Amino acid sequence: IGEIGLDYHYEPETKETQKRILRLQLELARKTGKPVIIHDREATGDIMEIIREYRDLTGVFHCFSGSWETAKQILDMGWYISFTGVVTFKNARKPVEVASRMPMDRLMLETDSPYLAPVPHRGERCTSLLLPCIAEKIAQLRGMTADEVAHVTMENGKRFFKI
Repeated sequence: IGEIGLDYHYEPETKETQKRILRLQLELARKTGKPVIIHDREATGDIMEIIREYRDLTGVFHCFSGSWETAKQILDMGWYISFTGVVTFKNARKPVEVASRMPMDRLMLETDSPYLAPVPHRGERCTSLLLPCIAEKIAQLRGMTADEVAHVTMENGKRFFKI
């Protein structure tokens, strides 16, 4: 079920409505047995509070840019974390820290198309053709090859989506 979540960036006055709808979507995930893909923009405290109410669900935090402390909480619940081209940006301190420290069996890659293309393609439309750039950055952080990162993250995605 997703992409679902909270986004307080543009319309913070809708917080209570967003939280109510997120809970309804999480109830749907619970009822159908589906995993969730979480969107979190400027709403981490509320997101974490709400998903703790749904510990029986599994999910992935997409386009993760949060802190290591938040990542640890997500991982402790058995959830996954996914990275976009942001991890390649020169000022991306938090995503770099999380990507280099978290367990590989919970790491995923994504495009967030059409946005957030990795360096050296910033400003271009992001497509799956650019995933190798993200894999290369993760590989550099982890002392692996890009092919190893691609293989592990593919297996993680298959496991998550039950493919």
